[in-house]
Amino acid sequence: MHLRYDPDDWRPTQGHSRLRANTGRLNPNSILVWERQPYRLIEVLERDQTDWPQNYQDAWIKHGMPDPAAWSYRPRVVVIQLDDQPQSKPLHLLCPDSTYWYVLPEHYWVCRRCQEVPPCRHVHTEAVVERASERMEEEMAILPGVCHGCREPISRRQKSFTFPGANLIRPDLGDGSAIFHTRRGCYGFLDSYDKRWAVAEPGRARLFYCPHTLTEHNDGSSECSGPACVADGREEDLVQHAGWVRHHPQLKAGQGCWCLAAAAA
Repeated sequence: MHLRYDPDDWRPTQGHSRLRANTGRLNPNSILVWERQPYRLIEVLERDQTDWPQNYQDAWIKHGMPDPAAWSYRPRVVVIQLDDQPQSKPLHLLCPDSTYWYVLPEHYWVCRRCQEVPPCRHVHTEAVVERASERMEEEMAILPGVCHGCREPISRRQKSFTFPGANLIRPDLGDGSAIFHTRRGCYGFLDSYDKRWAVAEPGRARLFYCPHTLTEHNDGSSECSGPACVADGREEDLVQHAGWVRHHPQLKAGQGCWCLAAAAA
């Protein structure tokens, strides 16, 4: 599983505020961040299954109807109150037990003007706009025939892949101009563009993703469970599969993958 990190997502800037805990691990009297403001946790309540909203009931059935009391997605009620307003009306928030919260230390700071946990909306928006402007300048500096990932020229000896259709990074370069190295160092850029390219048009499938399972045998061969794998004719090691199985040698002869049959004979 690949961890997703988006620099434009909001995160508290205070050092210890990077601590996160899911609903099931919250301690009473903790200070939580809700809508960028500090709230004191009063309690976390269970909700009887007969009172679950329909979307939770449907999800529970879809997941095989596990033990309701131990299901990580079961709905719970988090009761919080503004930390600096002890007389304010508490909020009752319904959320899954697995929901993650930012937890603040007892000594924290807020924006003088907004009373929000830094970065406040204004500062955060300015940072997002500044990053967008920097990305725009970098993208406008891409020249024809240059890898759109590493921004280095692609020589004749280097393997590359050109996406058909409009260039989603530099539309002014024309159709069929979005090109990437197919080396491992540029894979992240190619994969990101592949996802963006697929959603650009309804019904368009990714070019470097197969929704089937890839099986690797001990003799070095591999096969896909799908009728037509997108890896055929492309850099096979760059194509992601929904599932992946690798056969390992077994201690006893005759067990394991069929490709060990010759060695066991």
